Amino acid sequence: MKLAIFLGAGASAAEHSPIQDELFSEYFKHMKNKDCDNDMNCELYRFFKQMFNIDVIEDDVEKIEFPTFEEVLGILDLAEQRRECFKNFELEAINRKSDGIRYLKQYLILLMAKAIHNTADNNHKYHTLLVENLLKSDLLIDTTFISANYDIHLDNTIASVYSDKNHPIMLDYGVNFTNFDKEDKWRKPKDPSVKLYKVHGSLNWLYCPICNSLTLTPYEGGVMRLLSDIDEAKCLECGETTRPIIIPPTFFKNISNVFISTVWMETERALREADALIFCGYSFPDADIHIKYMIKRVQTSRKKAPLKVMVFNNYQNKPETSQKKEESRYKRFLGSDVIFTNNSFQDFSKDPISFINKLK
Repeated sequence: MKLAIFLGAGASAAEHSPIQDELFSEYFKHMKNKDCDNDMNCELYRFFKQMFNIDVIEDDVEKIEFPTFEEVLGILDLAEQRRECFKNFELEAINRKSDGIRYLKQYLILLMAKAIHNTADNNHKYHTLLVENLLKSDLLIDTTFISANYDIHLDNTIASVYSDKNHPIMLDYGVNFTNFDKEDKWRKPKDPSVKLYKVHGSLNWLYCPICNSLTLTPYEGGVMRLLSDIDEAKCLECGETTRPIIIPPTFFKNISNVFISTVWMETERALREADALIFCGYSFPDADIHIKYMIKRVQTSRKKAPLKVMVFNNYQNKPETSQKKEESRYKRFLGSDVIFTNNSFQDFSKDPISFINKLK
């Protein structure tokens, strides 16, 4: 059986990564007055103060009801698309070194990276359990992982398998990196390999818009170099400064980047070949219409038997009303045959085979 396992934010939350609603509080609770000396924090402070009347220095961050990350990036995306602006936050300004809105979007993406980095758990307990259990059952090679997350919990877990001489399985992201051409860098994957398609980008991908290349920072969230040591964030190919390749969680996603487009193409191909699609920690949100579009294309044009779908998105003390709404959302769009469990990603990771056997 060929499997596709789709990981959403709930899978990362199991490893203590902040969910979308926690990103701002996680970042700003560590911010002090002296931190406003740099351009990024100064702009973020000014933005939240003027746009939402939130003082991230003086107010009690733990009690602030921040707008969601999706809402904040969404209004900036919309302003850019409409070629409009907000007072004191212009789209293009001659007297500034660049445009305020595009700067803010990059700062918010770096904020997100920092918040995730601050809470990173290097144990990857549940991702490790999942990979190890699939490996023991000879299912790992027949599994394609699709992730909507930016963190590298799963990346590091799969990459560590290659270090075991008994299981020389390589990690394949589906795209080419500049590292492939450099000595002592990341090796180009060859079979046997496990596919991991990160449809929204990754914290360990650094994109160069000058030579249109992608650099991988193995085992570390290299995006953090843009904050800590920008000289270490240079393109391996041309030496220019790279930037994050991260697609924000908004309705107005731009997936035109050549590497992201390639990942989406490979993801769709993998779903066409899969027998079952298992969602973990994913609520099937309205904002992810691109993902829904892709799955519906696959679902309606398969030559194989209908794609079996199973969902694991429960968690401790989750309201029953939320559970029912999610179940309705899945079945309304993907069909009544969706197996919507009352189990969590953690439950699935501990014993994936027993659940997978129910799909056979």
